[in-house]
Amino acid sequence: MEKAKEAILLTLVNPFAGGLLLSGEKGTGKSTLVRSARELVDSPWVEIPISITEDRLFGSIDTEEAIRSGHKKLLPGLIDEADQGIIYIDDVNLLRDDLLSAVLNIREAGGYRLERDGLSEQRNTSFTVLSVMNPESGTLSASSLDRFGLFAQADPSYDDETRLEIIRRVLAFEKDGIAFRAHWQKETDALRQKIRDARKALSSVEVSSAMIQLAAVYTLKAHVAGHRADIYLIEAARAEAALEGRKYILPKDLEKAAEFVLPHRMRKAEEAEEPEPQEEPQQEQQQEEEPPQQQEQQQPSDNEFSHPPEAQPPQMNTEDAEDGNQEQNQDNARLSNPRGESRERIDAADLHVNLPPMWIEPSKDRKPKKGSGKRSLTMTDLMQGRYVRAEIPKSKTSDIAFDATLRAAAPYQKARPSNGCAVVIRKDDLRSKVREKRTGNIFLFVVDASGSMGARERMKTVKGVIFKILLDAYQKRDRVGMVAFRKNQAEVLLPVTRSVDFAQKKLASMPTGGKTPLAKGLLKAEDVLDMLYRQDANQDPVMILITDGRATSPLNKGTNPVTDALEEAKRIGRRNIPVAVIDTESGFIKLGLAKKLAKAMGASYFQVDKISEDQLLHIWRTAANM
Repeated sequence: MEKAKEAILLTLVNPFAGGLLLSGEKGTGKSTLVRSARELVDSPWVEIPISITEDRLFGSIDTEEAIRSGHKKLLPGLIDEADQGIIYIDDVNLLRDDLLSAVLNIREAGGYRLERDGLSEQRNTSFTVLSVMNPESGTLSASSLDRFGLFAQADPSYDDETRLEIIRRVLAFEKDGIAFRAHWQKETDALRQKIRDARKALSSVEVSSAMIQLAAVYTLKAHVAGHRADIYLIEAARAEAALEGRKYILPKDLEKAAEFVLPHRMRKAEEAEEPEPQEEPQQEQQQEEEPPQQQEQQQPSDNEFSHPPEAQPPQMNTEDAEDGNQEQNQDNARLSNPRGESRERIDAADLHVNLPPMWIEPSKDRKPKKGSGKRSLTMTDLMQGRYVRAEIPKSKTSDIAFDATLRAAAPYQKARPSNGCAVVIRKDDLRSKVREKRTGNIFLFVVDASGSMGARERMKTVKGVIFKILLDAYQKRDRVGMVAFRKNQAEVLLPVTRSVDFAQKKLASMPTGGKTPLAKGLLKAEDVLDMLYRQDANQDPVMILITDGRATSPLNKGTNPVTDALEEAKRIGRRNIPVAVIDTESGFIKLGLAKKLAKAMGASYFQVDKISEDQLLHIWRTAANM
């Protein structure tokens, strides 16, 4: 893990490089590697456990001193203990978001103001953050990632000789740890001295205007947001130069630094706005009703195959023909489908779809929720879950926070008659626990099963995407439901259930064919949401709409199907729930209606043929603009 070790050295040399986030799979030795850096520095080393409470992290009143003297005195927390040193966080992605954000804010600001337990103090502190995470157990938000100056990947070793050497060293250490340390002491001392010399030389490393301009070019090409990347890139390059014993930065220093500063910030270039097609939706509807063979001749295929496609018997388009002139439609059906095959088709799921990690933006109201799971942290009013902080109870409570209650009562012990008690506690001193636990989400899939989805084997990819999300839902103990719409109706294909296996069976047997009643599908989804809220008003379902947006069946006779769909989308947008729209539209001519639906719902938007290129499936909640 040479790259990971280099990133650690840069972080230890220059505290202004922004700290380090080391990511890797379980068992790669990333935690062991970072903890070993403690041998290389003389400054304080403080480890923050993921179960830490606010009073232990930021400090609180010294209860013993308050009881003895009646005066309020601050008992410093881990943040103060790490002053001029290192804060190490293992499994940083499991730490509470608000605590992680506070730690990173304090690191940037160089201090914080403490307001708790009747204390009000300005605390100045400076530290460097070293942290590790396993992406399998969750991801960090984009804002948290951006605050880490450096990012490195701890890749497992697949080389035979390297793996053998790892085993030999582990066995040697377990046999005699003292002898093992003595064997490598010379190298450790040399590396420690190198870091000391580099830290002393850091202040004399100059940055020329040409290097500043080159750093700006790197960040512009990476399409990063904000200016943190520019600053951290220069600071990391200064550390590179100091380690090399130079007092100036070279382009190669910026190149090395860019390997750690830019990967977790890089974004794709903003796509140019596609011109609006000249064709009206009615013309596009007529194109849908053409046989699939004709559509494929007119539009180039987006799918790539490793071998030529097998010859298929001619099939008629699965979109229903318009009402009227039924005899002519039947004649056309006989000509295009001479074997009399079913107008419906069932596609298998494409299991080769590459789905990036999924992150769902948490609710801002933080209402207590019931249930269990492993995905989202939520407040709970049950006497279970992790105790995160204390508050003054709003009503009668039996879940008493004894530590906070003692701190509240301690300063007043001198003025209260003891009555034979060591500590006198009154009703006003009582504090209740605020608990937090992980719960599962409810995923409501709203799937377009019309004939246009069956063209060019789109449904295979769609089923593959849903299958991968279902696997993730199983691991996080989520509940799932499914609404499918085709022909002239929408139906609840699967009521909300914990049986992911049952959901997979329903997905596998879902047929494709008919018109696209998009508005009815959204209306049916609203009915399911209303039912969920009647069961528990604090539920927070996640809706995933998968469609090409080609609405061809109206909600009511004589209305416009596209307008109906947009109106229903706005109604869903007013619910302010997390919504994702996965657009399956492909081909040379695109109407972009799915993107308009996403905007109306305030939803995150993804294209199914580019979903594997995304680094994260960020499903957010934004009230639609009316």
